[in-house]
Amino acid sequence: MAASPGRRPISRTPSRPKSDVSIRRARPADADRLAVIAEEAFAPYIAAIGRRPAPMDEAHADAIARGEALVAVADGAVRGFATYALARPTASLITVAVTPAAQGQGVGSALIEAVEERARAAGAGTLALYTNAAMAGNLALYRARGYTEVARRHEEGFDRVFFEKPLAPAMAKRGSVDGIYGRRVGASGLRVDPADPLLFDIDRPCDLAALLPGKRAVRLEVGFGGGEHLIEHAGREPEVGLIGIEPFETGLARAVRAAREAGLANVRFHQGDARQVLDWLPPAALERVDVLYPDPWHKQRHWKRRFISTPGLDRLARVVVPGGTVRFASDIAGYVKWTRDHVAAHPQFSLTQDSETPWPHWPGTRYEDKARREGRPSRYLTLTRE
Repeated sequence: MAASPGRRPISRTPSRPKSDVSIRRARPADADRLAVIAEEAFAPYIAAIGRRPAPMDEAHADAIARGEALVAVADGAVRGFATYALARPTASLITVAVTPAAQGQGVGSALIEAVEERARAAGAGTLALYTNAAMAGNLALYRARGYTEVARRHEEGFDRVFFEKPLAPAMAKRGSVDGIYGRRVGASGLRVDPADPLLFDIDRPCDLAALLPGKRAVRLEVGFGGGEHLIEHAGREPEVGLIGIEPFETGLARAVRAAREAGLANVRFHQGDARQVLDWLPPAALERVDVLYPDPWHKQRHWKRRFISTPGLDRLARVVVPGGTVRFASDIAGYVKWTRDHVAAHPQFSLTQDSETPWPHWPGTRYEDKARREGRPSRYLTLTRE
């Protein structure tokens, strides 16, 4: 085992924010790229060590096959990778490597954080690693990230420095609760007719072909508010079926009225809890789910109500097709980080976009407009189902 980000001394002025780095599980097709990155990252240390560092000869394909390899993607290319071994009570960080062109830009730190989150989610209380004594930059990096040196030994021809870090209980392990909180009927007095054919209930078994006949794919939007995004989306892609879930009758009434005025035949609405609809849908039923500006539940005691959670991602993983996506938007930095952490810890999702720029054809929402007026920037995250 040899862990090292292959970095020079830590840059104090990174040229790219870490949030521009997305982490996903490595795939078999990445194996050759991982070998190239290891060569590039560790070659500068050959002279100091006196031989090839161990990660240059690691069997990356084996780690990928075990599902214990991550890659960091920035600017559309794989810039770094990490391999690890999950075990309880102590997990191991085996290798972290970053291509020289991307060093000093937060790629190594993002990979380490992702491994830490996966170790927490697996129930590990400690993450262990070792690096070479000649790699001074790595020693400083791990100490700065809270790792404590526990031993130094000469093994297999290498002078190794061993580190450990205790892992706080995973946020992703926090319990979640289902249910709708707050008023379901607003002060506007807008109402919907329960018999409206654009509405559906979940009392009977799900039949998507009957609910949205002739559609090439079905997508779902959770808590659509006033329906601005959903209605625009439905009008632009009539061949796609759209399901909108909204607990509050005022927003539901506005969206139904807008769909009627636009003559949309590819939308269906449900008033209630989106979790119950996800449980009602058959497996792999959805091409995409949009979770746009969900309630952040600011108080810590209410975090268990957040829609993005370990059980929430489990539900989404069941109904989203492999290769499908979940799109998440929020102006609340804490909820964005929470989502990043939960995705990093979940084996069936990877974060494939994390940007200040909305997705193509984005019409905006009233919540986004309010956040902009109040000076809060938004983040747009794309979670891809493995």
